[in-house]
Amino acid sequence: MTGCSSDKLAGGEGVKPSVTLKELGKDEKASIKVLFFDKNYFSQLYGTLFSSKFPNIDVQVVSMQNIFDPGKDTKKEFQKLVDEEKPDVLLLPTPELFEQWASDGKLLQLDDVIRQDKFDVESMMPTVIEQIKSMGDGKLYGLAPSFFSKALFYNRDLFEKHGVPLPKNQMTWEDVLDVAKRFPTNGQGEQRIYGMASYYQFNDGKPVGYEYMRGIGSTLGLSVLDREKGTVTLQSDGWKKALTLAVDAVKSGAIYNAKDSKAIEPGMTMEDIFKQDLFATGKAAMAIEGSYYIETLLRAKDSLKDVKPVNWDIVTVPVDPRNPEASDSVSISKFFAVHVDSPNQRAAWELVKYINSEEVAKAVSSSSPGELSSRTAYIKERDGRSLEPFTMLKLIRNGYPKGAEPVPASFYSAFDQMAQAEVQAVVESKKSVDEALKTMQQKGQDIYNKAKQEQKNTEQKGQG
Repeated sequence: MTGCSSDKLAGGEGVKPSVTLKELGKDEKASIKVLFFDKNYFSQLYGTLFSSKFPNIDVQVVSMQNIFDPGKDTKKEFQKLVDEEKPDVLLLPTPELFEQWASDGKLLQLDDVIRQDKFDVESMMPTVIEQIKSMGDGKLYGLAPSFFSKALFYNRDLFEKHGVPLPKNQMTWEDVLDVAKRFPTNGQGEQRIYGMASYYQFNDGKPVGYEYMRGIGSTLGLSVLDREKGTVTLQSDGWKKALTLAVDAVKSGAIYNAKDSKAIEPGMTMEDIFKQDLFATGKAAMAIEGSYYIETLLRAKDSLKDVKPVNWDIVTVPVDPRNPEASDSVSISKFFAVHVDSPNQRAAWELVKYINSEEVAKAVSSSSPGELSSRTAYIKERDGRSLEPFTMLKLIRNGYPKGAEPVPASFYSAFDQMAQAEVQAVVESKKSVDEALKTMQQKGQDIYNKAKQEQKNTEQKGQG
């Protein structure tokens, strides 16, 4: 039940309606539906704990697994599932979907009920709360119990052995790649080490130049595509710098170029896979990886009995020198919200509140490898290392203009393949940086136009 009161806006700019939710009575029963990836997974993470605390609230789980099937439009399938099942609590699996549903007025604004219940959001990661607010014009239309982040992992022993100063937080890409070049490149076979091995370590032998170019460009706030205009934007000073840095690093031999990598094949054991991981086996001094990689290193330590465990530590990912306090390396993939049309908003809010509570953070902080808890008390350290580099930078979201047209999935796969070949042509001195960027822009625009036309044709067929 929703009651209305009113709050004066700051500065006396008028009155806005405020949502308050009537408390459930002691013996009052409620039944709610929650949209989640999988029923068993929900029970394991939240359901069992919630039911023991709120026995009067019956929770039914609606699985959303099928909406991610290949060839399906996730956005449309999500809407269809909500229309059919009418869930009270929604798990929105992408920032774009959450932002769209918030701006369409389909989610309950939570700021007032958070205040009403004195629910503690102050001890949640400021970066996460700020990101959620930025998607709702400064309001909270959902909460996220966890997030992913990246850091620069480094092998302390390799640095000390080769007399290279240890990495620091907030280095630029130039700094990081210069450090990588200080490691020897003349080792043979088992003696060969690399200054850096990231981006497609297991790459079926594909060259990595474009991956580095894209990573550097992303740090500098660049986007391959202007999504509002529908134009490919690669002929710029920024992209020229990103491509030049990437090509120089690959040519130097300091970064692993994946030419000798083997594909991960069926039947390979975890030990086989770990043996191919250059950082985990002490063959690379640095690697940019996600928070999940800590689990990989801990498992490799147990699996690889004949390999010395890596004495690793982390610093922040490379930053843009013009904005060294920020990064685009934090991402959220689970937004929990209350459907604005739910007839059981109080019970639905109790579930959202519980999923984002300190109690749950404490219970599941060790059972979701890779995900970092949004509650700062549970992301202090792991395996004796401080996790601060994952959380110390503010978040910037590159390339997500509000309300921009979605990019057809087929664009990226075709574009990446073309761009890989163009960057490799520069590495092999077959093309100049300017020539490659010009070709990538022209061919990229053709690929985008074709993908949009195919998308349009598919939509028209669907309507017909």
